[in-house]
Amino acid sequence: EVLRLKQDVSLLEWVKAEGFEAHKQGKDWVILCPFHEEKTPSCVITPAKNLYHCFGCGAAGSVLDWVMQRQKVSFPHAVEILRSGSSGMGVGHGVKKNPIEPIMPMDVDAQRALGEVITYYHSCLNEDADALAFLAKRGLDDPALIATFKLGYCNRSLGYRLPSKHTKAGKTIRNTLVDVGIYRQTRFEHFGGCLVVPIFGDDGSVTEVYGRKIRPDHKIGKKELKHGYLPGAHQGVWNAAAFVASDEIILCEALLDAMSFWRHGFRNVTSIYGTSGFSEDIKQAFIKHGIQRVFIAFDADEAGDRAADKHGAWFKQHGIEVRRVRFPKGMDANASNRIIVVARTIKCGALGTDNISLNDSRKLIRRIANGIP
Repeated sequence: EVLRLKQDVSLLEWVKAEGFEAHKQGKDWVILCPFHEEKTPSCVITPAKNLYHCFGCGAAGSVLDWVMQRQKVSFPHAVEILRSGSSGMGVGHGVKKNPIEPIMPMDVDAQRALGEVITYYHSCLNEDADALAFLAKRGLDDPALIATFKLGYCNRSLGYRLPSKHTKAGKTIRNTLVDVGIYRQTRFEHFGGCLVVPIFGDDGSVTEVYGRKIRPDHKIGKKELKHGYLPGAHQGVWNAAAFVASDEIILCEALLDAMSFWRHGFRNVTSIYGTSGFSEDIKQAFIKHGIQRVFIAFDADEAGDRAADKHGAWFKQHGIEVRRVRFPKGMDANASNRIIVVARTIKCGALGTDNISLNDSRKLIRRIANGIP
């Protein structure tokens, strides 16, 4: 959509709409640059490319860059301004107007509101280069994975797709979003800047949401958490279909780890919500579906080892065979980006016993890999 906006919204018409006097110069047009003081026009607009470039100060870019620079707004806000077809500068513009349609009605109930937001975040993911780069770096840039689990990205533009916060409808919807945990009391989006991973119930309703900040670590504040969930107790089971398809489950401590297994063919995988997030819903799924064997694929660190011992004891108490997937020290499933390669070299062993041989572990991995050679 961003590419379409850059191509379809005429920069020349937009500039004229803001009141600039444009003079034709060959195939181009020139105007007085608004980004520095000048008396002779030096900002060139090239309609054929829909770009501008000022030879005086160096300002340049597309119609999207123009809006960002002129109105001092963020990328998501600029996209919404272009979507609306309104320059926002207080003048008529002659640009084709496409009014922004709110993504939900004022009287929406909590569950539908949550579902609509997840759908909106999902639509934002493929339009954000940083979010896609994060997935690629993590080896999770798989269309099937993204579609199956409706991965999304919160680019903080949700407010621009709702009625104005000054209207009754806008206030009502925002209050609902506060109730479900999408907005904080401050009216900022709870998952701002996060890759968003929803968890769905059997009826398709959203039961939980996980967010992972994707900005470079050095840009994340010292007191700012990299991970987050909806407020309240964890509900639901990620990839519940695995419990129906197999009597063996690979159990990870983090959703990104579980997705790494899934995208490489290990479809009988799920995740708890962090080392202390072995929720009642997940426990009941193991019991309800009669799971016979669990492969605990927690991080190879002290916290992962403690959690594996603790949760492994619960599985044993309930008659479920326990095996531990042992990664190299300090590594998790996602760290490799190529879980198949790791899977063929890791050692799997029953908790409390010696690790099985590498040869047997390879056979074991092949057996649980659902067709991966």
